[in-house]
Amino acid sequence: MLNWLKGNKYSKYREILLKAFPRTLKKDVESVLDILPFDVNEVKLCDGQTHNVENLIHPDSQTIKLDGELLTIPYRVYFNEPKIEKERLLTNRQQSILNCIFLRHHNGYLRQSRLEKIEDNEYWVTPFTFQLLGEYVIEILEVLDEQLDDKKLGNYKRFVIENPKYYKQIESRMISYWNIYYRRKFPKLKNYVGRIIFDHIKTKEIGKRQDEIVEVGIDKDERLFIRPKNERFNIIYRTATEVNWDEKELFLYSPKPRKWSYFEWFRHIIDIADKECSCKLVLTHRTIWTNIENELKKQIIENKKQPHNN
Repeated sequence: MLNWLKGNKYSKYREILLKAFPRTLKKDVESVLDILPFDVNEVKLCDGQTHNVENLIHPDSQTIKLDGELLTIPYRVYFNEPKIEKERLLTNRQQSILNCIFLRHHNGYLRQSRLEKIEDNEYWVTPFTFQLLGEYVIEILEVLDEQLDDKKLGNYKRFVIENPKYYKQIESRMISYWNIYYRRKFPKLKNYVGRIIFDHIKTKEIGKRQDEIVEVGIDKDERLFIRPKNERFNIIYRTATEVNWDEKELFLYSPKPRKWSYFEWFRHIIDIADKECSCKLVLTHRTIWTNIENELKKQIIENKKQPHNN
């Protein structure tokens, strides 16, 4: 009788986790579930002590839409990690599935370590990483920020369009945690990493690449430069617009100004990246300003949304 009850509970765990992933991944998810230690109820909790946990999956969950398919993701899971030798036998996709499952683990350190292992950019990963944007653990937000590229940003935008109410919920949660835990360190919400990520999502346009401007400056040769976070513009010289790419310094740059001002060159570089390379370069509140006078900085920030006409 006891074995039957245990078997029934294990079956329930499997059923819950299968519903968290698209049906197309069923076989891979089942392979992952086969190695999870559902039979071990002795779990180390946040207090550092080992406790007997009767239910290894929290009853609360979140239902979201992914490509029109409804998925239900559990709020928290408590089971231990599988044995490493079993995990090594998984395919890359199966390892990503396993990492996504543990993004819902009660242990924040484990959530962070599993997030750092995720290299898959497929859309089905998005609900698990997006949920972390509402986390109170700032180190997790910093990993999400470091991993953010145009592909992930596009997936977030696509997900937000499918789940507008959930988006608002996660955004509100992010702001609440900032207010409770991080307002002293970041008095202005706009400088908080969670806000910066959400601002990127808001400005993202489907079908156009987007990247953050890490630095704006004037170099020793009196050239204005714009350094993007991820994008590379190796062949922008083909546009014949006097905008060039420095492969060593990894920035776009203008010639030393002759007739145009530095401000006009900034707008020109942004415009060429957008129209000729289909990449929107975005200033943030953490953009570094090097050798830029305050008046020019103010001019750039206040006019950053205005188009440039040659």
